[in-house]
Amino acid sequence: MVGLSFCDFMGTREEKAKMAEYRKKEWPRRYKNGSHLWQLALRKRKEGRCPLEPAEVAVLLRAMDYPKETQIYNGGPQEHVPKPGQVTEEELATKEELAGFGKHVTSLAALDFLVCLKSDVFVMTHGGNSAKLIIGARRYMGHSKKSIKPDKGLMSKSFGDLGLDCRKRPFLTMTSGRTP
Repeated sequence: MVGLSFCDFMGTREEKAKMAEYRKKEWPRRYKNGSHLWQLALRKRKEGRCPLEPAEVAVLLRAMDYPKETQIYNGGPQEHVPKPGQVTEEELATKEELAGFGKHVTSLAALDFLVCLKSDVFVMTHGGNSAKLIIGARRYMGHSKKSIKPDKGLMSKSFGDLGLDCRKRPFLTMTSGRTP
């Protein structure tokens, strides 16, 4: 989702270059040289209008006492290099099982929906309709497993100051009374 949002993200130079290429390909007219988007990208991140990245979700889950070994499934297009603990659909299904889905966006979106629907914990990383649909479906089906909708605005302020101890960040202290 980061690639579709024109948001800044934490990543290596290689990942940022790969993201720039992706954006140039997807929006050739809007992304002439990318420089005019930088201020917008920074402002959106500070306002909490950017999707959470897998690393941010990992920090959130860790602060809520989920183990370090927790696997994170990043639904949607894989825009940058997977991090430790992050799994993809290729790791959850065999090539034969995935062949039926082809590489059609709608088929893969259906697969993402099912994985997120059945997961132990679902973290809404962006404000899109797909994430809202998943949370709604989990509630409707009486899903007893946790769905988390973090306050991205508050999180962006905390992530902006990397000198803060993880447990002392404001967005995490408000969740301290909740159980995973």
